[in-house]
Amino acid sequence: MTDKPLSSLALGILGVGYFASYFVAGLRKGGFEGKILLSPRNTETANKLAQTHNCAIADSNQEVIDQSDIALLSVRPEHLQALLSGLIFRADQIVISAIAGISLESHHKAGKLPENLIRMIPVCCIEAGEGVVPIYPANEIVENLARYAGAPVVFNSEDEFDLSLAASCMNGWLYEFFGSMSQWLENKGLPPQTARDLVLHNVRGATGYALLKETEDLTSITNAIATEGTYTLKGLDVLKAQQGITAWDKALDEVHTNLVKNN
Repeated sequence: MTDKPLSSLALGILGVGYFASYFVAGLRKGGFEGKILLSPRNTETANKLAQTHNCAIADSNQEVIDQSDIALLSVRPEHLQALLSGLIFRADQIVISAIAGISLESHHKAGKLPENLIRMIPVCCIEAGEGVVPIYPANEIVENLARYAGAPVVFNSEDEFDLSLAASCMNGWLYEFFGSMSQWLENKGLPPQTARDLVLHNVRGATGYALLKETEDLTSITNAIATEGTYTLKGLDVLKAQQGITAWDKALDEVHTNLVKNN
C-alpha cells in the first residue's frame, strides 16, 4: 500500500460527526481527490458530505473497512468498544483515531486493531485548511494526508501528544473570547459585521506577525509593544490583575489532568 500514490488511496470514516465533517471539507479544499467512504450512521451528515464533497456512503461499517486503505475512527470515547465489536481490519491497514483522551493501549484493548494505529487530534480549523494537525506516532502516509487539511506536527511520545490535545482545546476557548470582544464593540456602537471583522483580523494579524518573528520569544513580542505609557500596557495590567492570563494556565492544567487520568 505504501507504494501507491496518495490520491489513489481510499479513506474510510467510521463515525460521521463533527470531526469527520471538518476533515473531509479540509481534505477536499486542500485538493485531495482520493475516494472517501462514509459509514451509514448519522444519515443527515453523511448525505450532506456525499453531496458537497464527493463522498460515497457504505452499507455497513465492515464495508467501510473492506474498501478502505486508511480507516478513520471518529466517535466519542465511550462508543469505541461498541464500534469495534465484530469488525475485522486487515493487517496492512492504517487506522487513524480522532478519539480524544484514549491511549493507543486502550484502543487495542477495546478491539482488534492493526499495528498501524495513529492518533490525530480533531480541531475544527482544519475545515479552513488552517492550524496544526497533531499526530502520534509518526507515519508518512498519515502525515501527507493531514497536510491537505493543515500543518501536521508529529510528537515523540504519547505524553507529548496529550499536551498538544490540551493546547488544541484553546480553539474552543478562543471563539468565546473573540465573541466577548466582538460583543463589547457592538455594545459601544459598531455594526456586528464590522465588530466581528475587527476582532478576527486583529487576531489573525497578531498570529501572522508572531509566526514571522519565529526566533523571538512570544512574551518578548508583548514586552516590545506594551511599553511604559502605552494603552496596551494599561490593558495588559488589568488582565494580569484579574488573572486573565494565568486563568488560561489553570484551564490547561484542568484539561491535561483529566486526559492523563482517563488514559
